[in-house]
Amino acid sequence: MKRIGDAETEAEQAAEAAIGAIPDWAGRAIAYAPLCPDVVSPVHRGVESAIWRVEPDGRAPAVLKVMRDDMRRFFDVDAAIAGARHAAALGVGPEVLWADAALGALATPLLGEGWRTATLADLQEPAVIDAALAATARLQDGPPLAARFDVFDEIRRLDAMAREADVAPPPDGWWLLEAARDMEAALDAAGADLAPCRNDGVSSNVMVGPDGAVMLLDYDRAGMNDACYDVAALLTEACAFPSEAAAVLERRFGRAEPAILNRCVVLGAADDLMNALWAAVSAATSPRRHVEFKKYSEWRYLRCRSAVGDPRFEERLRKL
Repeated sequence: MKRIGDAETEAEQAAEAAIGAIPDWAGRAIAYAPLCPDVVSPVHRGVESAIWRVEPDGRAPAVLKVMRDDMRRFFDVDAAIAGARHAAALGVGPEVLWADAALGALATPLLGEGWRTATLADLQEPAVIDAALAATARLQDGPPLAARFDVFDEIRRLDAMAREADVAPPPDGWWLLEAARDMEAALDAAGADLAPCRNDGVSSNVMVGPDGAVMLLDYDRAGMNDACYDVAALLTEACAFPSEAAAVLERRFGRAEPAILNRCVVLGAADDLMNALWAAVSAATSPRRHVEFKKYSEWRYLRCRSAVGDPRFEERLRKL
């Protein structure tokens, strides 16, 4: 581990700047080290923010998250901090020890022994995914957030960024964007109840703990959204086929709900397209060439394409 003053890289300098801004740690001997590398595939960790383990003398170990410079334009840091505080207050996310939007940084306690990052294999276990959805429901039962998140607005914004960066779309990119417009029109016509959402379904942002406990991490896209969006994003990550998602939804709601399944498939496709565009832009503009943004983009495009190309997709749009 490094000590304050030992920083050699820009990421370490940013970490030390954040550590130095935390009042409770002032004047203490502090050691810090990366908690995980920045990798987007086959797992997604440490990409948007550098994640550090921090050990202040006389205080419990903590996790420090500092948003990376090449990611700042994609996210609303104030909304992310508000989302993390919202989750902590409801007991579904770690306590927020300190946060500073200008530094793009947030500190939380290091979860203790028995906690680990979830994998896709974990999400195949009914107890784990059911607990994650139950935590999502508690998050959504809380008071409203100030920020609003709209996946279709984000798709338009990212598409504009891609064009500005001269990112070559896939051959069927125009068709996927047309499909997104159809999804938006169908969802607008059907209406939706808005709720506080993480707007994220990445498996590594779920922590699995002792006795079946679950915590939800990463609120970078937090905001009010269709209450089905968080469910859709998680099921799209965890379930290879709609039939698998239907079984999870039946356990969640106690009965089969075809309209909810249809909404989850549609929102999952939109989430895939948004993330495909984000990764494509990042592949073209991020200086971190070791992060496999292009590979991740192609995977998210593929999954979106699979959903939109399903002969049942048009029927799903009509039955939301």
